[in-house]
Amino acid sequence: MNIGHESEKVEYKKSTAELNEGIVSIAAILNKHQRGKVYFGVANGGDIIGQQIGADTLRDISRKIYEQIKPIPNVAVQMLSANNKTYVEVDFHGEEIPYSAKGKYYLRVSDEDREITQSQLRDLFNSLPTSYEKWENELTEFTIDDVDETTLKQNYEDGVAAKRFTEPYSSKKTVLTKLGLLRNGKLTNAGNCLFSKNKPILLKVALFATNEKLTFLDLNHFRGNIFECINEGISFISRSIRWAAEIGEIDRINIPEIPIKAVREIIINSFVHARYQGALSSHEINIFPIKVTIYNPGHLPQKINPAHYKKGKGPSFLRNQTIANVLFRCDKIEAFGTGFHRVYSLCKAADVKYRYSNEIEGFQFEFIRSIITPTASGENIAIKLTGIELRIYQLIKENGDITAPRIATVLEKTERTILRALASLKEKGFIAREGSKKSGKWLVLK
Repeated sequence: MNIGHESEKVEYKKSTAELNEGIVSIAAILNKHQRGKVYFGVANGGDIIGQQIGADTLRDISRKIYEQIKPIPNVAVQMLSANNKTYVEVDFHGEEIPYSAKGKYYLRVSDEDREITQSQLRDLFNSLPTSYEKWENELTEFTIDDVDETTLKQNYEDGVAAKRFTEPYSSKKTVLTKLGLLRNGKLTNAGNCLFSKNKPILLKVALFATNEKLTFLDLNHFRGNIFECINEGISFISRSIRWAAEIGEIDRINIPEIPIKAVREIIINSFVHARYQGALSSHEINIFPIKVTIYNPGHLPQKINPAHYKKGKGPSFLRNQTIANVLFRCDKIEAFGTGFHRVYSLCKAADVKYRYSNEIEGFQFEFIRSIITPTASGENIAIKLTGIELRIYQLIKENGDITAPRIATVLEKTERTILRALASLKEKGFIAREGSKKSGKWLVLK
């Protein structure tokens, strides 16, 4: 049986032994047409020659597509049969161009996959939509019953206090309709991302023991709406970075190594400019000994340079205009286009260095961590310990008999996280264990 010729939207592979080449074809077709099909078990001319399909074949194909193509497209893999021969159809689509296969970009030309040159990649980059307005305003399957009213009301009242709303909170329906997030009884995509209680957004947070993504002290995949993710991101960084103590005339003042206001600005900005179309797109916050990175699956157009915002002269650019407007009305952001300027000013005042990278896959901002100089009354350990290590050290200093399970309860962490931090404290020479696990105690060495 023959199923036709290859084309710019259709590619044939004799077997899954050519899976890597098939994945390249998927990326190339997506970049040209945003949808297509790849078949395994079909000869170049369209004749079905068959493909041996095991129990894990379809799952393996899906997994490799997930691992090697970024951003992740929508994919359906199924087994077909004709004339007692089985073969595989991979049906895919996605509009989040450009797509890469194992870090490289390809474009479909006739029935061939050609690697994109730098100039072609630049042209493709510049052709990306400047707004996600159409997607933001599309209706979802979710209704007003899916809205987290506590989050909605709390943030609306913040906007009232800031005089960005003139009327008090009345009802979910009234507020959502006023903000353009509810039509015909259905939430828009923007409304779902902002206020849904179905946890539509994935935020990955991690605290690493070294400057490589090898050993982590804390790791969590947090799901929530945009407001919940913003709060979790700020909280995670606040409790994980170092804080120095300075004694004022009356009170003890805790000073973070990175201005929390700057952290807040970058995290909120990250959620304003991200792409939310990909079902598996995620935000990431990673804390290393030398830096804190905040990544979002979006990017600025190539023609816009974030450095222009240092003097407050950068253009106001909004991909998610509806989401940005709601965050503004709820008093989470100031005038549009001013966030980076405030971050640069805050970092300069605190002598914190930073850098950023604007790639096709997303935008990443990095705060460079530096040694905190303690005051005469401060403690030198703040220089070398992470936030969680410092908290554990202080508990041990107060009570050497405290156990790992008890520390986990006090700090609301898993025992596994506490054990990793204890191991790090021992390796750094701050504590030691005397005696057995059951009857021993902790010693503070410095």
